[in-house]
Amino acid sequence: MTFETKNIIIDGYSLSFENIVEFIQYPNIKVTLSAAAIERVKHYRAAVDQWLLEDKKAIYGVTTGLGKLKDYVIDEHDQNAFQQNIFLSHAVGLGPDFPEPVVRLAMLLRANVLARGHSGVRVEMIERLLLLLNKGVIPCVPQIGSLGVGDLQPMAHIGLCMVGAPEGRARYNGEEGKSNTLLEKANIVPVQFNLKAKEALALIDGSTMVLASSLFAYYQTEQLCRTADMAAAMTIEATRGELDALDPRIHEANNLYTEQETARIIYEFLKGSQWCTAEGRQRLGEFSPRVQDAVSIRSTAQVHGAIKDVLLYVKSILVREMNASKDNPLIFSDGAKFESLSGGNYHGAHLSYALDFMGIVITDMAIISERRSARLLDPIMSYGLPANLIAVAGLNTGFALVHANATAIVSEMRILATPASVGSVPSKGNQEDHNSMAMTGVRKLMKMIDHAQQVLSIELLLSAQAIDLITENMDGLAMGKGTNSLHQWIRQSINPMWEDRYILRDLQKMIGLVESGEILDQFPPIKLFPIQ
Repeated sequence: MTFETKNIIIDGYSLSFENIVEFIQYPNIKVTLSAAAIERVKHYRAAVDQWLLEDKKAIYGVTTGLGKLKDYVIDEHDQNAFQQNIFLSHAVGLGPDFPEPVVRLAMLLRANVLARGHSGVRVEMIERLLLLLNKGVIPCVPQIGSLGVGDLQPMAHIGLCMVGAPEGRARYNGEEGKSNTLLEKANIVPVQFNLKAKEALALIDGSTMVLASSLFAYYQTEQLCRTADMAAAMTIEATRGELDALDPRIHEANNLYTEQETARIIYEFLKGSQWCTAEGRQRLGEFSPRVQDAVSIRSTAQVHGAIKDVLLYVKSILVREMNASKDNPLIFSDGAKFESLSGGNYHGAHLSYALDFMGIVITDMAIISERRSARLLDPIMSYGLPANLIAVAGLNTGFALVHANATAIVSEMRILATPASVGSVPSKGNQEDHNSMAMTGVRKLMKMIDHAQQVLSIELLLSAQAIDLITENMDGLAMGKGTNSLHQWIRQSINPMWEDRYILRDLQKMIGLVESGEILDQFPPIKLFPIQ
């Protein structure tokens, strides 16, 4: 696969995470099949045509029904109706729709899987899927229904749109409507597209929608990691923390590369700080040596580093899954003959475990952030910051209730962090008697990411307020270069609060700066950590 700006050429084998990031960030990127993929797909499709016309083989989902109906034979003349019936019977998803970037990713990923050839579809079918993607006709896909052993329900909704069925819903140029109407508006012809044997099943099999959601969630989580490091640095500055905890010798001795990088990143934000010195601490009456801070301050690099280390493992799974044949049955060739094999590559176990891991570490990221925020409100734990971060307490309540949100959110995240992967429930007459429940995992993970963004926003808002409250005490002492820049940037949008006001607007604005990624655009990104 080759990659150029605004163009991805897929071959089924070399899609990279960097391509995924570009694809998310630039929705107008076009996707096409490589010449080698086209020849490979034609080669494998010839086997399916031969089995249908000459050998009359019993092949699951090709000449047989699905699931418990695997013993029912599908006649050749019924194939077109069978393909349509697969979509109509499976497109029964419920709940809110997936975000549009996730659906776009699912279309890209499924096309890449089909480009490997083992699914036995026609080139025309893959190109039809890419045509919708490139034209910007994006199916509306409900989130509930998949059990993580093939995303049959959500992908069937994409299938209805791909073939131009009026039952399909889609979005095009900001308009939502029936897929056949929107395909016509996008000048996609023919509006009605007939699938051949094997193609409907090949589209819906495999955990494609879970993988797309997982990749989007991972992309957001990398941004969360950057935000968490920035928030921690601000809190350390506001509490005049002991910087010895960031000494590289400590982290080299712990032998965790991601921890070493995290310590370096936080230190770079605090570099040059005179607040985080004995002189700075004395300005608020702290005359005894600090020696060391509480764990939520002192061990931030260790915790954030461990989170990133787990995420690297998750990333390795996602990258492998992007370029794997996630289908059943699969077609293989030794050059002389073809063979169809039924197996379980559609199963989403890998993804389900990875999603649970992500949920756990994101929850702990929020937990340690909430603890740092709590310290800012307490004059004892903050070494002299005003109570509730307000200049005149009593008459004014300050930020106590802002922080209460973080406490409530963390409590909910702990519940959401319960693993979905151990919750298998049999279905479909016990033919599917073990399910990965990966869709449950990814749905709750999306909520957890939203929650973590809010918790980190609270820490940033509180630490910025804390800095303002003691700036006069620190007159003549420099802040860290990075924390000073970050504080000034926040203050361009949100003013400090000297007495109570309707603070919800400020909190919502801070959350918006984090969710949109605007806060990250102001500072160099954390480099991608190589997989060790």
